[in-house]
Amino acid sequence: MEKDADWMDAPGKARRKGKDSVFLDLFGIPRYGAQMADALHPELVVTEQDIEYVSLHSVLMVKPYNDMGILVKGRLLVCTEAQSTWSLNVLVRLFLYLAETYHRYIQRHKELNIYGTKKISLPVPCCTVIYTGEDKQRPDFLSLAEEFFGKDSPLDLRVNVIWQPGRENIIRQYIRFCHVFNQQVRLHGLTGLAIEETIRICQSEDVLADYLGERKKEVRDIMMTLFDQEEVTKRYGYEMKEEGRAEGRAEGRAERDVLSIRNLMETMGLTMEKAMDALKIPMQDRERYAAALRP
Repeated sequence: MEKDADWMDAPGKARRKGKDSVFLDLFGIPRYGAQMADALHPELVVTEQDIEYVSLHSVLMVKPYNDMGILVKGRLLVCTEAQSTWSLNVLVRLFLYLAETYHRYIQRHKELNIYGTKKISLPVPCCTVIYTGEDKQRPDFLSLAEEFFGKDSPLDLRVNVIWQPGRENIIRQYIRFCHVFNQQVRLHGLTGLAIEETIRICQSEDVLADYLGERKKEVRDIMMTLFDQEEVTKRYGYEMKEEGRAEGRAEGRAERDVLSIRNLMETMGLTMEKAMDALKIPMQDRERYAAALRP
């Protein structure tokens, strides 16, 4: 195991949502995004040059998506969501996500006139859930009609479910990565050691080996934080909600935010950026807060 004593001995905790962030980082790299598309449709022989990212963030929901949207060769629309907790509501999320993605696709391609008489051409949808939980076996397919409206519904969306870990393609390797992380957390808690052991084991098994070799430091940073949101709330005595920042309370909340950032910087030695990340400060507020924190 690589020697990294300062990092290993740090009192930080692994982020509970760290695996979701790794999902976005991994498949947000064109090389690996192409491998995802190729694993779903190997007959297409997908390369980096064949893909275009069409992911949506915070469009239909207050919280960010973990979805990955990829347009392949201009004719296949891959919409993927990773989830570690099983919920059939993913069918509704993917349905709305797909509709919004098509809406944006049509807006971007001005030649597609949905009010004209000529039939327009759209990329074929491929919706997939990557389930990384370990509680039980899952179905290989889900149907929106069967789960929500009944089998005779005129509206349906069929979604692939990939839940088995393995090494044969990058999606199954990602699932294996998540399982290894879960195992190491059970052994070592949400700590740096759990992350280090996860990386070591996966590399030894040739699971995401290239990615972890290239971006080991980034993976560590993604999966580590000194406080999760619950800890910050408990320590500072108020709830940190981005969506609750009403204009009438903006100044008082800003003062508390700045105080909390300063406390984290002074007591835990965090940089200003890391403290803002830990407190989930919205990007639009950060420059103003940074100015208030400067001497």
